Amino acid sequence: MRLILGILTLCIVQTVAAQLPAVDIYYGKLTTADGKWALNDLKNITSRPGYDNQPSFSPDGNTIYFTAMHDTLQADIYTYTLSTGETNQITNTLESEYSPVVMSNGKSFSVVRVELDTVQRMCMFKLNGTKPKVLMSNIDSVGYYCPVDEKHYAFFMVTDTPTLVLADMKKQTTKLIDVNVGRCIKMIPGEQALSYLVKNSDNEFMIKRFDLTTQTTSVITSVPGISEDFIWTKNGELLMGRDNQIWMYSYAAEKKQWTRILTIKELKGKKIYRMALAPDGINFAFVGDE
Repeated sequence: MRLILGILTLCIVQTVAAQLPAVDIYYGKLTTADGKWALNDLKNITSRPGYDNQPSFSPDGNTIYFTAMHDTLQADIYTYTLSTGETNQITNTLESEYSPVVMSNGKSFSVVRVELDTVQRMCMFKLNGTKPKVLMSNIDSVGYYCPVDEKHYAFFMVTDTPTLVLADMKKQTTKLIDVNVGRCIKMIPGEQALSYLVKNSDNEFMIKRFDLTTQTTSVITSVPGISEDFIWTKNGELLMGRDNQIWMYSYAAEKKQWTRILTIKELKGKKIYRMALAPDGINFAFVGDE
């Protein structure tokens, strides 16, 4: 029985690995002045074959945490240090780890961990990649997530119809927020509210807002059904990639509209996916096709 289970698990992992896109992580400095945006010092920090994805910054903005899968059958967590240009592998496990985010204690980082039986749970590691610990053993099928506060996470649940739930870490309970959601979930700067994407159809998506105080939802804006990754600047602008361009939605302005702010010529014919901004609002990382 163990042999059969091992073979089945191996086949599943190999299938997942084959489906992962060949993408790299790019880094640069994003600035704006007098309404003009610029992306300077752009570099590909993972210029190698394979899957490098899901970047996030450390609280001091000097380290990019990311997920990588190269010649092995599982994904591990790596770091890229901006000040030195060094890349280091942080986890080296039989399981796969995805979506690293440094936790509010500054001593650990959280991940989605795909266990050997393919169950997906939230897990935490020390910053050096040791002492893994399951955060919520009773909650599984976690695909993507967003920390809300020290007691709550918002989860994309991998179900027949993808759902967004709010999870209580202590009680290990979940509250349904919405259905048909995308992978991107972000806190809105300066608000006790979540933003997330809902897929209405193949042609049009919606970015919605969930008020954590009133527990109500509302629509922020509609977007073309060609991308589902977005981030917020510290000034409350919403940025989204479309092909090799970055568009900005003036969420905080009286006149709210989408405006193209950048075209990244180095990615001509390619697409921008996930994005991350450091706390300084300048250090900028994003995922693009190899």
